[in-house]
Amino acid sequence: MRLSFWLSALMLTLLAAPSPAQHSAPYQIEDPALHVGEYFIHTIVFQGETPYSQPSLEAASGLQPGTALTRTGLQTAADRLIETGAFSDVQASFDGPASAVDIIFKIKPTDPANMLHASFENFVWWQPSELTSEIQKRVPLFNGSIPEGGNQQEAIEDALHQLLTAKGITATVTSELIAPFPGQPLRIAEFRIQPPEVRLHSLKLAGVSPTFLPLTARLTSSLIGSPYNEGLTTSSLQNRILDIYRDAGYQDASLTSLTRTIAAAAAPNVEVDIAATLHEGELYHLARLDWPGSPLMSAQAFTTAAKLHPGEPATQQALRDSLANLDAAYRNHGYMDVVITANPTLNTTTHQATFTLSATPGPQYRLRKLTILNLSPSQRRDFDSTWKLRKGDIYDAGYVTAFLKSNTALHTRANYPASCNVVEDPEAATLDLTITFHKSTDAATLTLR
Repeated sequence: MRLSFWLSALMLTLLAAPSPAQHSAPYQIEDPALHVGEYFIHTIVFQGETPYSQPSLEAASGLQPGTALTRTGLQTAADRLIETGAFSDVQASFDGPASAVDIIFKIKPTDPANMLHASFENFVWWQPSELTSEIQKRVPLFNGSIPEGGNQQEAIEDALHQLLTAKGITATVTSELIAPFPGQPLRIAEFRIQPPEVRLHSLKLAGVSPTFLPLTARLTSSLIGSPYNEGLTTSSLQNRILDIYRDAGYQDASLTSLTRTIAAAAAPNVEVDIAATLHEGELYHLARLDWPGSPLMSAQAFTTAAKLHPGEPATQQALRDSLANLDAAYRNHGYMDVVITANPTLNTTTHQATFTLSATPGPQYRLRKLTILNLSPSQRRDFDSTWKLRKGDIYDAGYVTAFLKSNTALHTRANYPASCNVVEDPEAATLDLTITFHKSTDAATLTLR
């Protein structure tokens, strides 16, 4: 992020406090306050396309037309803007007579690739629109997205804590970054409270047909008593319900009229009753999966490996399995932040679905550090003699998985299941890999975290 600060030639003249002979009407300084560097704001102008409104930008800067401004005040306002993380560049200037200064900010918004989708997991005391409105009163630049850097994530946590306190609720507010994965293309900042634990007390669904009643009843039974999640993730209540239909090919199934009622709020838990109306929609069949191809997976290779084919019910699970093949092709070449999207186009007349696929690869990661745990010296020599991924190499997730699951050369590793932990450094595009072996009488298994 870059902050530039400059003054117009006119204001430089004013700041220099020249002798009266140097002033010409109408810029004669008559107010003694102006001699100590105080000006009065006439207008505030923000130049550059942004997703933010004029009032929200003014509120974020801390400036208002008609108020006084010192020479250091403009620098402070520009600092406020850049510290939000919402802008990659801020240039501040002012022009006009000291009694009616025009403040000009040239701003460049942060790249959308560095923005997170805000998700609110269990704030059941507000409707989503109400919660958004209340946050915006306290965090002016909040519009559903949050800069990955800057202070906005912390500001939203503080706003949520204030809202809860106003309702007499003592709670801890936290947030978590959730990275994309097949079937979930969003980069999410998930906000939640815990404690208290918000749990589902009851779930009533209207509009369920006899065909799907057994499946929805089974899901409802499994959800009662579990932590409540109404966020954007695939594990949210809405997605858990709609997955039943989308996995059967009902791509336009939807959930409406969701209401929340607090059934009990005795510490340490909050119990919530949920009611909603289900619209099942129609069964869709696949028209095509539209992948244009790339150097990492050609269109033909993708079609051959796809689990969903034209004419078949457009089931979500088969789509996810097809996307997983594409996702793996990128991760096997070090693109650990790849985002695979499948934008649906639904023909409501023929009930056919076309999915247009795209891949945003992100940086190509290299192995920075390898840590091996729980092997004896002889076992470690056995491991090193067959392991091929070295420091500085482009990371190959597929190689690691295949090596630990299928490699038969490690005779001393028999009955030692392995788990892997990957810690990424996005700024350096490197990662640290830790492989932990566990003594077991079972066949080797792999767990990736």
